[in-house]
Amino acid sequence: MFNRLIIEYERPGVLSPNLAERATHHAVEQVKRYMEGIAKKERHRVERLAGIAFDGHYVVFVRFSNGSWAVEPPVAVNEQTLARLLRWLAGLASGIALTAENLNSDFALEQLRTQNILRSLYHALNTALEQPDGLVAKLFEQWQLFFSQAIDYSEAFGGRKLEPLQKWVRRAGIDIQSQHEAERFFFALHTYFALLVKLLAWQALSRHLGGKISAPVFSQLLAAEGEQLRERLKHMEDGGVFRTFGILNLLEGDFFAWYLHAWNPTLEKALRAIIGRLDEYDPTTLSVLPEETRDLFKKLYHYLLPREVRHNLGEYYTPDWLAHIGINLSPPHLAPTERSQDASDADRHDTPTNTA
Repeated sequence: MFNRLIIEYERPGVLSPNLAERATHHAVEQVKRYMEGIAKKERHRVERLAGIAFDGHYVVFVRFSNGSWAVEPPVAVNEQTLARLLRWLAGLASGIALTAENLNSDFALEQLRTQNILRSLYHALNTALEQPDGLVAKLFEQWQLFFSQAIDYSEAFGGRKLEPLQKWVRRAGIDIQSQHEAERFFFALHTYFALLVKLLAWQALSRHLGGKISAPVFSQLLAAEGEQLRERLKHMEDGGVFRTFGILNLLEGDFFAWYLHAWNPTLEKALRAIIGRLDEYDPTTLSVLPEETRDLFKKLYHYLLPREVRHNLGEYYTPDWLAHIGINLSPPHLAPTERSQDASDADRHDTPTNTA
């Protein structure tokens, strides 16, 4: 067992291309028993484990997904199948699995590191807005303009609607007394969410490609201090980091980079805690456990914001299964293949039925 990957080694020539063949079937059943036993003993979900039967000539990949075993047909050992075996080993033998549930455990409001970063962003924003002609104030106004097209804060948090937000935000040590303060908090929250997404994208690229193309390595952020850390984050925010990976249009700077212009030691310390925890994640999960990482950021956003607060903001989401049915019942002039593809897309994104 390598952390969450079980490899059942067989002597050469035991496995065959046929899953029903006795020795091959026996090896697969052994892998299943090991996975079930380890899941029970170590209190893992069996879905988070994976298994391989391997005899040097053939390899069988075994997973438990959607309530049943997913056993792939034996494949001959070659460069491609060995590369996949190594990807599974890398993705399951070390690091924290990159799943919405794990991100929630580490970055939801209940976590001290999240409370620290939100307080740091919120207070840094308030301080920066004391200079009404400063760059941060202009970026905040730009965000207000765009966001107001979807959200009317006077309606979302007017009167007693402010109470659920106050109660929730108070857990992070932030006291909100008005809709204007609510706006500032949501700017800080959206900044935090956007920052997590960008840092995770950098980390995933760094793990997969960084060593091959001499691009900026995500883990180097941990060693950066003060102004050096700020400069490296600025390189990320203006898209420079992603351009070194050949992605030219991912980021070109936006209003969520305002924190770089409100930099202070408290904010730096809080950011460093976020980066340190993210560095313990293994983005290889994206290729090993695709069903676990589907809608990764949608789930994280839902975890960050309680349903009552989202509903006050006018955010209602059609369940995936209902969107799927609706698209399959679309007008007959759409070809079946188009409807099927659209339905697949609906599974990946939940569909807002009110504002975005």
